[in-house]
Amino acid sequence: MVRSVPYPIHAMDKLPQELINRIVCFAERYPDQEQRASAIGQSFEPDGSPSQFPCLAILNRTWKEAVETITFHRLGIKSDELESLQSIVTGNRRNYLSWISFEAVLPTYPEEAYEHKESRLDQHANNEAFTKAISDLFTVLRTWEDNGVKNGVRLIIVGATSPTDAREVDEFEIEHGLSRDIQSARWAESYLRLVEPGNLPTLSNLQHLTIERTGVRSLAPSVAPDLAATMPELRTVDWEFPDYEAGSDAGSDQDSLDSDYDPEWEPATSPKARGEARAEFANKLSPAHFRSLHSADIVFVHSTPSDQRYTVPSIVPEGYTYDPFSSSIRTFSQCLTTLTLSAHVDPTLFWPSDENATPPSWPHLKSFDITFDMVAPSGKWYFTGPTPADDPHDDPVRGVVGSVDTREFSWQDFRQHPDPETFDPFLGALAKAVAYMPVLESFMLTSEMTGKTGKLHISYHAPGQKAEWGDEGPEDEQHRRIYYACETGVWVPEPKTSEGLKRAGMQKYGGEAIERYVGSQYY
Repeated sequence: MVRSVPYPIHAMDKLPQELINRIVCFAERYPDQEQRASAIGQSFEPDGSPSQFPCLAILNRTWKEAVETITFHRLGIKSDELESLQSIVTGNRRNYLSWISFEAVLPTYPEEAYEHKESRLDQHANNEAFTKAISDLFTVLRTWEDNGVKNGVRLIIVGATSPTDAREVDEFEIEHGLSRDIQSARWAESYLRLVEPGNLPTLSNLQHLTIERTGVRSLAPSVAPDLAATMPELRTVDWEFPDYEAGSDAGSDQDSLDSDYDPEWEPATSPKARGEARAEFANKLSPAHFRSLHSADIVFVHSTPSDQRYTVPSIVPEGYTYDPFSSSIRTFSQCLTTLTLSAHVDPTLFWPSDENATPPSWPHLKSFDITFDMVAPSGKWYFTGPTPADDPHDDPVRGVVGSVDTREFSWQDFRQHPDPETFDPFLGALAKAVAYMPVLESFMLTSEMTGKTGKLHISYHAPGQKAEWGDEGPEDEQHRRIYYACETGVWVPEPKTSEGLKRAGMQKYGGEAIERYVGSQYY
């Protein structure tokens, strides 16, 4: 009888380092982990079995190196841990690091300050602390680059928090409904910004920039282009920022006890502050040149008013006749191959407001996925419908058609079809733009609508591109296709717009385009 003998560890010393690195990926196992999957990315429960990596790492130098390709692949650090980062991440460990999650730690403040909004001086001090945290991290990484480290790194900014932001409220505050106001009053209505970002070190190793909306405090949208400008080899970006309308209590008075009370103070959620933040982002993004960037995913988190009779205030900055945010994304997208965007946008996302401007061009853009809000930055609605029963005045000129809507809660979702006054120019701008996208393979235009209509989708697929919905047979995949998932039989695009959209991809693929209206069962 022949007995199988385990391959002795010492015999593995003769294997190439690359092979041992691969073996280690499958070495760490817990009872609930998949046996065929790599250990990388598999979670470890604190009350579960301990990691086996320490045992493997002490076998010899070869195994130690193999283990560290995983243990130093991803690191999450705070700005007050940078000294530890420098002392621990040394030698080859720096070459293994390809993913850094970073949180800035802001100054603490006394307990009595909880009940007061941050003063201008407080905000400036926090901006300086945030900038210093970023600068200190960049200085460390630049030193590594200067010492020969040449690995592509993804930097994830997870926000900034003061240790005292996490104050626990007492029972009295909870009982009297004070906890929310006390917890948020100090920092919820302001943005963190970088101070003199041009002084930050440049970093060629940073090739992917993610900014998450997970921290307690909100970062100004301008932080994204400020950081991106320091990364000449940037390839992908993934940015998320809040763009909320103020709540009913957002305009409350600034605490008069603050020594530098400013009657012009604007909370970050006010229409004016939101417009200025979007314009600041646009002014930083528009002139930037990204020679290596090819993919962008940008989300400005927004919310549509639940009462669709509501007159929405404009967030277009004073002095502008168009939305500078949308215009800057158009310019930015002209160097990309893929774009994903969710935000309040207007037609300048696709076409300049100046009719005499040079037509834009997207020579490399292969796909884009745009989710636009039901409300334009100007405050005008892109959708309309039968007016609710308490306001029974149809206006055919504005596209308000049909009888009075007497459904319960119709004021929440009566806007169920595109408004010719606003939506037609928006879609018409896209129809002009696709003629200047010679390699376009697919696009999706979506609005997150409410009520029985559901989402509006307009999509394009080049020959060979499989559609998630709309294809009626495999032969459809051989053609260019424009699909509309909306109010079948109620709304159709303007003839000129329809013809423009059907020309998408014609330059590269030729042939006739299929145009099809599909029902909601497809999405």
